[in-house]
Amino acid sequence: MKKNINLDELLNNALGFIKDKDYDEAMAIYERVLEEDSMHPQALSHLSIIYLMKEKYTQVVDTIKKLLKVIPPIIGDYQNLALAYIALKDYENAINTYKNIIEINPNHAETYKLLGDAQMEVVDYFGAIDSYKKALELEPDKFQSKYDYGNILVICLHHDEALKYLREALKIDPNHIECMNLIGRSLSAICEYEEAKKIYKKLMKLAPDAVLPHIDYASCLAYEGGYDEPVKILQEVLIKKPENRIANTNLGLFHLSNKNFKEGWKYYDERILMRNDKDVTKRHDMLKNFFSIDMNKKELKIDEKIIILIDAGLGDVILGLSMLTEFHKKFKNISAEVDYRLLNLCKRSFPDINFYPVRENRHKLIIDYDLSNFDKGIYWGSLGKYVRQEIEDFPKKETAFLNPDKNKINIIKNKLEPRKDILCGISWKSFAHEGRHKTAMLEDLLPIFKLKGISFLDLQYEDKNDIGHTSLEKEKLFKERNIKIDDYEDIDKREDIDDLTALASNCDIIVTCSNVTAHIAGALGKKTFLFVPFRRGKLWYWHDKIGDSIWYPNIKIYTAESFNSWGNIFQKIADKIQQEL
Repeated sequence: MKKNINLDELLNNALGFIKDKDYDEAMAIYERVLEEDSMHPQALSHLSIIYLMKEKYTQVVDTIKKLLKVIPPIIGDYQNLALAYIALKDYENAINTYKNIIEINPNHAETYKLLGDAQMEVVDYFGAIDSYKKALELEPDKFQSKYDYGNILVICLHHDEALKYLREALKIDPNHIECMNLIGRSLSAICEYEEAKKIYKKLMKLAPDAVLPHIDYASCLAYEGGYDEPVKILQEVLIKKPENRIANTNLGLFHLSNKNFKEGWKYYDERILMRNDKDVTKRHDMLKNFFSIDMNKKELKIDEKIIILIDAGLGDVILGLSMLTEFHKKFKNISAEVDYRLLNLCKRSFPDINFYPVRENRHKLIIDYDLSNFDKGIYWGSLGKYVRQEIEDFPKKETAFLNPDKNKINIIKNKLEPRKDILCGISWKSFAHEGRHKTAMLEDLLPIFKLKGISFLDLQYEDKNDIGHTSLEKEKLFKERNIKIDDYEDIDKREDIDDLTALASNCDIIVTCSNVTAHIAGALGKKTFLFVPFRRGKLWYWHDKIGDSIWYPNIKIYTAESFNSWGNIFQKIADKIQQEL
C-alpha cells in the first residue's frame, strides 16, 4: 500500500458501507487500513465488531487484544471479547474477561450472570454460586436471577435453600417448565415425594412430549419402595425415546437394586454415555480414539489386551476389585486404572495385574501410561456383567481381598493405647452426591456408644470443605456424654487410603455409614455393621433391608425405617453387637 494513502477517506467509506449494512465491504476497507497502520484504534474497534457479526471469533480475539494495547479498556470491548471466547469454548479466558468487566463496573448484574454461566461450563460451582448470588443481590426481583441462583443451589445439593428461590421465581413465571422441574427435583431430594409427584404430573400435562417428568416420576415411585410400576414407566419412555440415557441408566439401577442382574447389566452401561454428555473433557469420547470400549454387550475376547477404566469413586472401585480375581480368570491380559490413593494397596493385593494411578485435576483425569497399548477397555462398574449374573455368582463366605501393609498395621498397633476392650472403628459421614441421606450425627449412635467393654476409634475421613467438623462433633460428645472416640492423628484419612486400611485392620469390628470406609471394611473381611438410608441415598448394591451383604458377606446391613429418620436401627445394631461379642 502506498504511503500517501488517505486513511480518513477510507474510514469514511467504511462508515458509509456500515450505514448501508454492507459489512463485507467495510471489513475489507478496515483490513486495508490495518495493513497501513496495524494498531489503528478505530479500524480495530469497528473490525472486531464486524468479525463478531461474521462469527470470525479467532479474529475477534486477536483484534481486540491489539485494540486494548492502544486505548484504555472499555466495557463494550471486553463484552465482545468474552462473547468470542464463549463461542470458541475458551471458558477460562471468558471468565477472566468478565472479571475485567466487573473491575470497571462492579454493579452490573448481567455480567455476574454471564460469569456464572461460564463458571458452570468449567464446573466451578462454588464460583458460580458467588456470581449468581451477586446477580440476585443486584436484581432481586428478576425471574432469571432467582432461577439461576436456585439452579446452582440444586446442583450443589442445597435443596432446602434452592426451593425458596425457585418458588419465588415460579410466582413470576408460573408455567416455567425448567423451574418446575427443578422444584420437583429438590422436593424429591428432601423426600417430599407426594409434592414432587404433583409437580411431575403437572409437567406431564404442560409438556406432553417431554419424557423427563415421566423419568423423575418413576424415580419418586422407586424411592417410595416401588419396583414394577417404575420399571413399566421407564420401558414406556424407552419405546418413545430408546436412546434416552437417563431412562436406560435408571432402568438398569432399578433392576440391579432388585437383584435382577441379567436385566440390570443390559442397561447399566448407559451411565457412561450419560456422564460423558456432561463431562467437559469428554473423556469417554477421547478413549474411543485409542480402543473400542465394551459397552452394553459382552464383547471382550480372551487374547485381547484389556484396560479397566475408572468411572466412579473409591468405594465403587473397591467394589470392582471384589470381582477382579474372577474377571482375571476369564481374561489373562488385563491392566487397570485406579485412584492414586489405591495404587500401593492394589499392587500388593493383586501382584499379577498392572495398575496405573489416576489423579483428578480440575475435573480432568490425569494418567501416565500409553493408551495405545490396549485393544479394549471396560469400566470398573461393568465387570459384573461377566462375573455377577446370578445370586450364585456372589461370594458365599467372608473373604478378604485387600492386603494392607503389615508393617503399617504393627506400627499403628504399637502406637494405639493398650486395651482389653473390643476396638470398634466408627465412621458416620458421607460426602458423596447423596451424602445428606447417608450421614448420621454422632448423637444418633448413642445406643452403640453406651455398650460396655468396647472402645471406639475414629475412621472418619473429612471432605476438604468440611475440615474440623468431625472434631467438633467428637468434642461435643465427650463434653456432654463423657463418651470418647480415640483418634490416630498420624494419618490423613482422606489421602492416605493405604494407611487408613492398616488402621481399620486394627479394629475388631466396624460400624459405618455407606462411604469408602464401608468398602474398605468389606474388602478386609472385618465384621461390619452398616447403616444405610431408607431409599433415597441407599446405593443399589446394599440390597437387603436387614441382612448380610451379597457383595461383602462380612457386612450386615441395617436400613433406616422411614424417610429422613433412622428410627431405632442403632439400637438394633447395639443389640446385635452385644449378642455376638
